[in-house]
Amino acid sequence: MHPTVEVVQDELPVEGENLLGLRLFRPGTGSRPLLLSLEWEAPSGRRNKVEHRLQVPGGIPGRYALPYRLQEAGMHRAVLRLYDLKLGTQVHAVEDLLLFARPAWELAVDRSYYTREGQIRFRLRCNRHDFAPIHAIVELRRGAEVLDRVDLNLVGREARGAFAAAALVEGQYRVVARWSDTAGAVDSLEVGCKKLVPAEREVKIDQFSQSLLVDGVPFFPVGLYWLRADMLGEMRRLNFNSGDYFYKLRGEEVAELMDVAAEQGMQILLELSEHARQQPEPDYEAIEAAVKRYRRHPALLAWYLVDEPDETSMDPAAARRIYELIRELDPYHPVYLVNNRPHTYATYAGASDILAIDVYPIPRYPITRVRDSMRQARWASLGQKPVWLVAQAFGGVEHWPRAPTAVELRNMVYQGLIQGAGGVLFYRHCQEDERHIQPLALWKEVQTLAAELAELGPVLMQPAFDAGARAVGRGVEALIKKHGDDIYVFAVNVDKEPRRFEIPLEDLPPVNRVRTLYGLADSVLEKGWLVAELEPLGMAVYRLEMAGI
Repeated sequence: MHPTVEVVQDELPVEGENLLGLRLFRPGTGSRPLLLSLEWEAPSGRRNKVEHRLQVPGGIPGRYALPYRLQEAGMHRAVLRLYDLKLGTQVHAVEDLLLFARPAWELAVDRSYYTREGQIRFRLRCNRHDFAPIHAIVELRRGAEVLDRVDLNLVGREARGAFAAAALVEGQYRVVARWSDTAGAVDSLEVGCKKLVPAEREVKIDQFSQSLLVDGVPFFPVGLYWLRADMLGEMRRLNFNSGDYFYKLRGEEVAELMDVAAEQGMQILLELSEHARQQPEPDYEAIEAAVKRYRRHPALLAWYLVDEPDETSMDPAAARRIYELIRELDPYHPVYLVNNRPHTYATYAGASDILAIDVYPIPRYPITRVRDSMRQARWASLGQKPVWLVAQAFGGVEHWPRAPTAVELRNMVYQGLIQGAGGVLFYRHCQEDERHIQPLALWKEVQTLAAELAELGPVLMQPAFDAGARAVGRGVEALIKKHGDDIYVFAVNVDKEPRRFEIPLEDLPPVNRVRTLYGLADSVLEKGWLVAELEPLGMAVYRLEMAGI
């Protein structure tokens, strides 16, 4: 019998030295020499390999660690192979292993651009496993001139500070951090930031939480595809606040949609795809004309650069040129791009400020494709761009023999939320004569989810309480967020069997009571743990009420 190997990643890897944890069991007796071989492709395409020899006893489960070094942050595609050295044969392989490596250090400012803000807030974070306290100097510079300076003592893994911004003139600035470690080695990071003159309409990205700010107000998009002007009032009453017409409208039809959207309080992703897809060269003149016409429109949320660029073999360089043209003409609105092919997320990431994914797994692929694709999209930009989910709310057409059930749709949406989705749009709105594409029960679930997301939006826009999504049981992942005085726990079960999960609460303030807000899972508090059982493909949202509040 062959050995069995399970990869155990207690901590995400970082740039530099790492250990790949393994649980290994070899049937039989005696001791036998085995060779572990880890091969991986870095985000840059560079290939790497490391080998490690083990003397493994038979019949005894053991835990081992394979040392390896990552020279880049991002997503690394890896294969782990196990060889029996006496037999000279491969006895086990773990294919399609993904290593998500964080940067050793991160420096970020809090806004995608600044206008009326009184401060430029910044955050310096260390992800290294061998972290030791350091002293850092952070400077605000314009060109070679140092305008301001903050001294930081990084005792925990993160420190924050701020520079005065109200008196800064329009232009490009840099935030530069410098520090030395305990061995005396000097390191530094820098990020750019831009100050613009205030505009009547400003849509910014909060880069700490990866959420939107529309005219300074936090905004969680709950959207719908295939909107028309005559339905906007009803959709707004159904808790949708944004959407897209998916280049089904032309000319003055778009103008009517935008004007009605402004009246109804809806935000629109304005399509440029018709000028960029399925043609030898993008129509830059048409793109420029559209941007100039609508860049001050009160219903404009973001520019929809292109839909599924790789699907139509769009040149990544052309996508980048369109992006740069839009940013030059309108720096006050983000650029949105939808990509359905995970292996090209990084290829087109530089052509957008917001990346949306539209992987539709039902019924041909595992439902976990949503979770996995969300992870890959976030790592394609190292968590520096918001990632939104376009959820599958259709079927019975083209490559999708049937639509998702209401349970499957809910599961996919909560997979996306737990992986950090900064917005959810449903594809698509269907007319009554299209119920074979979107059964009534599915459409009702879309409406129910829209109401939930509208209520949970203020919570979802908060930064994750800890590192983000984490496995808390077989098939179950959870996300913890804090809003006001309460802690919220989002949990989803991707298995078709009931699954129990346990979440330690030791790092949280004392909890007095747990309320189930959504989902059917009953929960209990057991000696500092939140314990519950989720139904097959079930989910739950809990509010943890703090003791004494």
